Amino acid sequence: MSTLSSRLSVASHLTVLTEMDEWSASTRYRALQHVPRFRRFFDSVEVSLPRDTVKREPGWTGQLGYFSTHAWRYAQRRANLPRVIEFSDALFVQRGLYALGPGLIVRTLDRFSGRLVFDLDDAVFQVSPSLAQRGSAARWLYGPQQALNLMRRADAIVVSTTALAEMLPDGLPTPTILPTIPDTSRYKVVNHDSRLPVLVGWAGNGGSIGYLDPLRDTFRHLAQRGLAQLEVVSSQPWSGRSAFRPWRLAEETSIFDRFSIGIMPLPDTPYTRAKAGFKLLQYMAAGVPVVASPIGVNRQLVQESEAGFLADSPVEWYDALVELAKRPDLRRDMGRRGRAFVERYADLDEHALILSRLLAG
Repeated sequence: MSTLSSRLSVASHLTVLTEMDEWSASTRYRALQHVPRFRRFFDSVEVSLPRDTVKREPGWTGQLGYFSTHAWRYAQRRANLPRVIEFSDALFVQRGLYALGPGLIVRTLDRFSGRLVFDLDDAVFQVSPSLAQRGSAARWLYGPQQALNLMRRADAIVVSTTALAEMLPDGLPTPTILPTIPDTSRYKVVNHDSRLPVLVGWAGNGGSIGYLDPLRDTFRHLAQRGLAQLEVVSSQPWSGRSAFRPWRLAEETSIFDRFSIGIMPLPDTPYTRAKAGFKLLQYMAAGVPVVASPIGVNRQLVQESEAGFLADSPVEWYDALVELAKRPDLRRDMGRRGRAFVERYADLDEHALILSRLLAG
């Protein structure tokens, strides 16, 4: 038996807790993706999802129903946690314990005496730029209290980027940096041809859709020239010139093999500098060349992979997209480089090994 296996026998029962349900990429790729590998090291692994998926109907009655349902589920989650973790030797907590609500829910872990590893891939311990513009009630409901309380309780902290590690408050354990990575075996590689217009893809959550706004004129001009059309895959359409495709979990990898080019525009803020560039890696996994803002880890991913272009101004965005649209040979070459880069960028088996060591203590 290896040294690692003997150490893990001390912490044989692991519970994985997430802030959001399976709809969240953070839940899928920073928690659930590791579970089969965790089972190599622990006698038992239990997963506890928070059931935070609530449909939001229009009107004030819809608002009331939405927040009432969340309040009830938050209370249920808090009440059930002692039972869920009762026989656990270690906890792996991804982002938080429920998608919204005050930090009080973390108090349920006060009596837990085992190891707690806290994983985060965004600066959820800070008030986000969009939240800072809202009132005190919204900041209480959506704010960073859960994350701050969990960081203080954690025996080890895992983050997705160096920039995020540097943003952590003082006095915490030295963080372990593990990027968010896709499993390339689940992605079909795109076949690039010379047909125009090409399909440019953007995939992301509704809260990030405003990142496309500076490119409004860019995509209008590309469409007018018959070079490219933008497809937005999200929970809601974008107001600029684009096609809309609702995001569905069953299509989470197949959407990428529709694209000829993948984009990741970002504003330059402390919050976006900490992002992990995961969408770029998904595009690359499908052999799709990328155009991205030179923000945070995006710069490193594009430069090291040679799988696309960095663009800072509308002119740079336009020029990069025009060149890729007109040159299928360049798209094929960059797509191959991107796929190869993701395959060597990080190892899921190694990630599970590192996390298991942290959980074992």
